[in-house]
Amino acid sequence: MEDRPVEQGIYVHLPFCRVKCSYCAFAVSTDLRLEDAYGDALLREIELRTRPRASADSLFWGGGTPSRSSFQWLSRIDGALRSRFDLAPSAEVTLEANPEDLTPAAIEQWRQLGVNRLSIGVQSFQDSELIPLGRIHGRARALSAVELAVASGLRTSLDLILGLPGQTAESFGSTLQTAIDSGVGHLSMYMLDLEPESALAGRVSRGATRLPEEDTTSEIYLEAVERVSAAGFAQYEISNFARPGEESRHNLRYWQREVYAGFGVGAHSFDGSVRRGNIRNVRDYIDRLAAGRDPVEMLDPIGEGELRRERIFLSLRRVPGIEYPDLLNWTDGRGAAWCERGIEEGWLRITGSRVAFTPRGFLLSSELLSELF
Repeated sequence: MEDRPVEQGIYVHLPFCRVKCSYCAFAVSTDLRLEDAYGDALLREIELRTRPRASADSLFWGGGTPSRSSFQWLSRIDGALRSRFDLAPSAEVTLEANPEDLTPAAIEQWRQLGVNRLSIGVQSFQDSELIPLGRIHGRARALSAVELAVASGLRTSLDLILGLPGQTAESFGSTLQTAIDSGVGHLSMYMLDLEPESALAGRVSRGATRLPEEDTTSEIYLEAVERVSAAGFAQYEISNFARPGEESRHNLRYWQREVYAGFGVGAHSFDGSVRRGNIRNVRDYIDRLAAGRDPVEMLDPIGEGELRRERIFLSLRRVPGIEYPDLLNWTDGRGAAWCERGIEEGWLRITGSRVAFTPRGFLLSSELLSELF
């Protein structure tokens, strides 16, 4: 009997944006004149790096701004993927979109490609918070886009950011209530993470822009967790909350160490034992593939020590947490005192045989996990 093929996820990175947001440090480009050359390179990578008829049950169009890409290229790339992968009929197909790109015609085109889930980068429903980010949309456009997405019947998720310049507990509370009332099934609430090379980081370091105090942002997060829970959203990962059945299957794959193939500039892949990362410069990515060269620049085999760290870190990112015996085994027993202290101080909870962070523990998770290694 043949082994059942391993189900995997597919990630496609489409880097083109109308503008580069001030907080962004991703692999993006505002030069849409490169779209044809980039699309050709992406098709070459798909052919170069896949074996025919691999099995997949999730496809994530990420960016950048996939909703900015032309339907012609989306269709060609989708066709290439489906010629190489057996994409399950029930597959989750997510497309990231910005509010200014959502129209009835665009949604219909995306639906033709099998898209059944939209992830909308709203970030905030406050104009005063969107302007410093360089976002094109304002509150009104965001509201109409979300209303359109929900009415279309596609599963809809919103991205929100905590810790924005000028943000207060009251302003985020208003944004959060608007998101809850919108009818979406999923919310991602991310802490603002400033990469040193971003424009906003430069403004903050020069004193031209001030961010909320860390304690303020932490309290906003804790209050938000309570409010979305009361509204019927269950937290299932540090930053992600879903109504029943609305969890992101593709993102769960990352946190559960499952297999995924990434295509495009800056995209990552994982085959169960090795992580790969593509070159991050758009022009270099195009040139490499035009010359028939592999765009991978990072190759990281996962050794035993790293495997243990990943299992602990990724398990504790999620609300179910980790089996206590596994934590002890993977830390050579060092986790016992750590757990005892965490439960006593309130940043860990224990349910049956499982240990997990509390919401306050999630806020300190990076620092606390470093104590185990």
